[in-house]
Amino acid sequence: MAVKTYSFAKDGNKNLSPHFKVGEFRPKRNGIPDGDKILIADELIAMLEKLSDSVKNASIIVTDGYRTPAFDIALTGKAGQHTTGKAADIRCNGYDSAVLAGLAELVGFDGIGIINDTAIHVDVRGYKVRFIEKGTKAGTETRVQTFLNTGVYKRMVESKTGFTGETMAYLGNHPYADDLFRKLAVAMV
Repeated sequence: MAVKTYSFAKDGNKNLSPHFKVGEFRPKRNGIPDGDKILIADELIAMLEKLSDSVKNASIIVTDGYRTPAFDIALTGKAGQHTTGKAADIRCNGYDSAVLAGLAELVGFDGIGIINDTAIHVDVRGYKVRFIEKGTKAGTETRVQTFLNTGVYKRMVESKTGFTGETMAYLGNHPYADDLFRKLAVAMV
């Protein structure tokens, strides 16, 4: 996996892909820039583009990208995936964190964590991890097997199709509703 080093001053406006620029991944401490160096894995951008394609009319917003090791240790107690350029914290208007985490799982992110009601952590660490944050310090998260369940599949279908009320009730009364919602959600990604 190629991880590239960028300079915010030199490369901040450089497009990494159709939807992401180098500057979005700049390290920040409490909203204040934390250095010029930015590490970004090519695979992270490719996966974020896949996720962006799955939310079609909405934008993925990077709220936290690369972190300096010193800041990550101060924030979480360890130097994690953000320090290697393989992670981003994101949100997407119109999608709650459970649906966004489910979509991230369907497109194939390795690490996925729910941060709060609207934001999630995604990474390309090379092995599967799912968690729900209970605090910022390492070890305070709760590990889960998956974010995909009937409720999430149903909300994915609602958000992707605009189906509401009678249509969703009709689909929900189908004898194989759980399987139907799963198949519809997967087909839309």
